[in-house]
Amino acid sequence: MATTSTGPHWVPAVRGHELALDGTTLICRRSGDGQLLSSVPRAARASRAGERLTELRERLIRHEEECRSTVESWLLSAGGPIPAALLGRVWPDPAWRTSLAHLVVTVDGFTGVLTDVADDGRTTLLDVDGGAHTPPAGPVSLPHPVLLPDADRWRKLLDTCELTQGIAQLARDVHHRPADVDPLATGVDDYAGSHFEELRDATARAVRQGCVMHGGFATLSVADEGVGVQARYWLGSDDLYSAAETGRLLWVDGSERPVALGEIGPVAWSEGVRMATLIHAGGTHSPRTAGDPEG
Repeated sequence: MATTSTGPHWVPAVRGHELALDGTTLICRRSGDGQLLSSVPRAARASRAGERLTELRERLIRHEEECRSTVESWLLSAGGPIPAALLGRVWPDPAWRTSLAHLVVTVDGFTGVLTDVADDGRTTLLDVDGGAHTPPAGPVSLPHPVLLPDADRWRKLLDTCELTQGIAQLARDVHHRPADVDPLATGVDDYAGSHFEELRDATARAVRQGCVMHGGFATLSVADEGVGVQARYWLGSDDLYSAAETGRLLWVDGSERPVALGEIGPVAWSEGVRMATLIHAGGTHSPRTAGDPEG
């Protein structure tokens, strides 16, 4: 590790300078007086120590991204159980802990904000009033915010305790299926007609939102009560440098058959609409669409 609980671990670089990683930031100080420099000199960065720390930094960044992606996939699995022993093993890792800490979870029927996990998987949770509880060790579920009827109370607790979440759970935009949706329809056209000067702009925006491109669609896999579906939002399959216009949002099952809107679960609906909304907002479209809350 490049950083310990007592601070950065400094290594000699070029004459008179030492380097270290502060989290994933490369920092430099003078060897003589320990003065921290505002930037890393080119010679120090190009030194053997600089190259090795830069490689380590890149690995740490990839690891952090993998941790965030994994935890978000748990969120999209609609509360699927996470083994307590697994959380106990990964919690000491700062990247995992940053992604998991302060999420609202459910353990042994008790729901609370996760603040600690022991080696044996036993969790410490805060209730909505800020009281600490340690339920028996057992599988941990990570509820999607659309399934949390008291989400506002949990947001207030985080604000009061000045706690932040490593992934968007309580800050995540949620969308509920309108009552007037035709339950037999197999697609939604509300997010069609957003224009992009180049298709690659739309696909890049989709990838930044965690989507996977497949056959002209931005796709996102979600599970509701253990039933997996894939939300698909049409962006186009022409040349990446040609103009593009968004199309229909739909959901397909494991056999890639369209699913009727009346059969779409609340998590799949919310995430599909969130995906379409965020991508749609990046193009040129009529003013009827809401803004771009999550970029």
